[in-house]
Amino acid sequence: MLVVRTAAFVGSSLAALAVSAVIAAPAFAQDSPVVEPEAPPVEAPLAEPPAAEPPAVQPVPAEPPPLPPPPVAQQAAPLASVLDAPGVDFGARVGYGLPFGNVSGATKLGDSVSSVASLVLEAGYRLNADFTIAALFQYGFAQIKDTTPGCGEGNSCSGSIVRLGIEAIYNLNLDAALSPWIGAGTGYEWFTLSASGMGQTTSLHLRGFEFVTLHAGGDYRISPQLALGPFVSLSFAEYATLSIEAPAPAGAPGLTDKKLHEWLQLGVRGRFGI
Repeated sequence: MLVVRTAAFVGSSLAALAVSAVIAAPAFAQDSPVVEPEAPPVEAPLAEPPAAEPPAVQPVPAEPPPLPPPPVAQQAAPLASVLDAPGVDFGARVGYGLPFGNVSGATKLGDSVSSVASLVLEAGYRLNADFTIAALFQYGFAQIKDTTPGCGEGNSCSGSIVRLGIEAIYNLNLDAALSPWIGAGTGYEWFTLSASGMGQTTSLHLRGFEFVTLHAGGDYRISPQLALGPFVSLSFAEYATLSIEAPAPAGAPGLTDKKLHEWLQLGVRGRFGI
């Protein structure tokens, strides 16, 4: 009996448990998450290497601005000075002269004189910056040739040229470093030739008028009062008289068939103004 009750109790318990399982199955099915199959891992795409940057373009250096043209060379203008106003001029020239022409007839001045080294002194008045009127004195040392009669063969000879004259000078006063000038003058000339030998000296003197002297040169202003520059002159003269000094009495032969002679001089002239 006991066995029958026990079996009936077990059977009823199993039946109740089965009914409970059937009722609980749908709810369990809704509450349980559905486990989906895992997707295969997606491989990350290989990273492409960064594109190479183009080489930097070096800037083209800008051309330097053109240099300004060099200033045009200009000659220095003469210094403003007392030489541009009325006043007194003192001048001096050192020159080298050559003889041309004849003394008389066929006797050439160059037969006795080869050259002359001269010193000329001037004193004048500037009327303005352009015009100057002056007087001059010249002393020249003449070089006498040995072929001159009475010279050579133990005799020594010397000569001198003396001139006195007046002149007018026109200064062009150009805007230049070396300002040119021109002039003309006239005067009187003495030529002396002395021969010495055996303790005796004989001198020959020629003198005459200088008809005209043409000269030109240039002034370079060294200071407000001083100018220096080259000069050239050409004089035309004629000897009018001849005299001889000798130990023994000698007559005056005089000059016949007078001829024109010239002196060409080149040198340096300076002038000082006050």
